[in-house]
Amino acid sequence: MRQPSAWTRVLVITAMTFHVASAGNQPPRIWILPFDHLQADSSLDYLREALPALLAVAVSRSDEHTLVDRQHLDQVLAEQSLTLEGLTSGDTRRIGGLLGATMMISGSFVRQEEELLITMRASDLEMGVISATAEGRGPVDQPAQLVSKLYRQLARNLDRRLPDVVPDLIDEAPTANLHFMKGLGHFYSARHSLALGEFLLAGEEKALTEVSRLWLANVYMAQQQYAHAYLELTRLAGAGSRDFREKEVATKMRECEQHLSPEDVKTIRELAAHQAPSKE
Repeated sequence: MRQPSAWTRVLVITAMTFHVASAGNQPPRIWILPFDHLQADSSLDYLREALPALLAVAVSRSDEHTLVDRQHLDQVLAEQSLTLEGLTSGDTRRIGGLLGATMMISGSFVRQEEELLITMRASDLEMGVISATAEGRGPVDQPAQLVSKLYRQLARNLDRRLPDVVPDLIDEAPTANLHFMKGLGHFYSARHSLALGEFLLAGEEKALTEVSRLWLANVYMAQQQYAHAYLELTRLAGAGSRDFREKEVATKMRECEQHLSPEDVKTIRELAAHQAPSKE
């Protein structure tokens, strides 16, 4: 059998070294699962998706961590012929490895009279162990504040191995936050018309205007209403906010542009400029 040349061996070793170095330079990736609802109460079903989705939105601005993208997750699950509901502990670790996730956040909730009891867990997917847990109660109509408190407790217990949350997104405007969370729940359950209504209501609160606009665009894109989505994204891009990554908005705008004519793009941009509030 012919042996590889010295030059070939150098190329292979270099490629392997580069791969390891690149992997080592990647920021930790967090996988946030839907929460388990421990009772039959349809009025709170939206929290199953809304609680983790709210956390994902609130920690997504970290430059030191990345989050598992839902689309990527769905693709991996489909390739493995699995669903989120059917995952065992062994499956989650294996899927986490395929996703490149290092930490996983999971949880459960149950209503007890006028309070909500939430339990959250942070698991180290590389070690296959639960690293920290947090549990607490709070008013059933203010779930965002409770999940924020418990997440911060997990982060402290893990010595900052989890990214920070954005305070003004979760801790302010509980009524608007409830609309926002219901919008997230409807979005992930493919109830797009209901999601639009909730995000519109949430966006009336100044602290949630921009994040609601981004999710309005997500809903429109899910419905293939690219002109409406492009208008919301153009408004968001023109707001000059530092709260959202420009790359995310730009990527979504390019996706919309693939489905719009140059004339449509021009018209929408002119409309957005005309509707923009004065900066004086």
